[in-house]
Amino acid sequence: MDFINELQRFLNRQGFVRVKADGGLLWMKEKETRIELIEIIPERLPGQNRLPVARQEERIGRLENQIMIRLGKKTERLTLMLFRGMPEGRTVEEIMPYPNIWCLDMSGGRLFIYEHQRGDFYGMKDRLEQFLGDYRKAEQTADKNELRRMFRPVNTVLVGINIMVFLILSLMGNVMDAVFMADHGAMVWDAVVEQGEYYRLFTSTFMHFGVEHLVQNMLILLLIGPRLERILGGGKYLAVYLGSGIAASLTSLFVTLARDPYTVSAGASGAIFGVMGGLLFLIIKDVVQKKRKRMEEIGLSGMIFVIVSALSYGFTTTGVDNAAHVGGLVCGFVLTGILSIRK
Repeated sequence: MDFINELQRFLNRQGFVRVKADGGLLWMKEKETRIELIEIIPERLPGQNRLPVARQEERIGRLENQIMIRLGKKTERLTLMLFRGMPEGRTVEEIMPYPNIWCLDMSGGRLFIYEHQRGDFYGMKDRLEQFLGDYRKAEQTADKNELRRMFRPVNTVLVGINIMVFLILSLMGNVMDAVFMADHGAMVWDAVVEQGEYYRLFTSTFMHFGVEHLVQNMLILLLIGPRLERILGGGKYLAVYLGSGIAASLTSLFVTLARDPYTVSAGASGAIFGVMGGLLFLIIKDVVQKKRKRMEEIGLSGMIFVIVSALSYGFTTTGVDNAAHVGGLVCGFVLTGILSIRK
């Protein structure tokens, strides 16, 4: 939730209308005998200096005079300065001489009115405090909902299995050692093709070479997996994930391992690329059908950027099984298309 947008919606509900003004957000309500003005001064961004209060007052004073002359009514104005937390002592000292300034703490949902400042503005104090309380509750609810969306059941179980397999293997030996990993289920040409150990197409997708490999893959899966699961449902999402993982293993087998039979391959990245492929399909489908996009903040250009960035990293880094990534991506795209025909 964006605090400034919500605050402006609140002012609009109170009967204020936006006024074009350089350097600030100015809202106006015209009454029979007066003009009520409320100005919003956004928080200072990192590395950015806020305009001194005295200069702010000079600027808004000129605007007040222009509005008063144009409409022929006296103006009364309130300035709302936005902060995250309490204003600094130096800022408070600047504000104190000006009775028309109130301070809003966006993160804490508090209104600060200092000693020499007006105690109310036509009933706005109580309404602002109510707005701040409601905004705070809505933000907390949104945070909880975001956590729930992030930890979808099937995706969370998949992450848990990957972590559990890694911990068990770490207790048994060195997960950075290719021979150890090959002995415990990773992809090896001879084991799969010559000895018929086809289970490795599956087991290798839950194995990782070291903590960095695991953490990188699980963070990506936690970020993108819940979105696909939310739309497809748990069962279909599991089918896309596992199907893409096995397809990635097969692609790796016949492209990477066929060229170098002594390569040992493992990791969930092929399945994760399958999730990316699934999201890409759904975004393209929504664009083509001109439906409301279901990907929330992820658009087509954003998804393409993520996929291209991930692939380019693999192609410019040694020791990455790019064939598995491409195979998983294509399989995820196709499987999602098949499973979401009625979506």
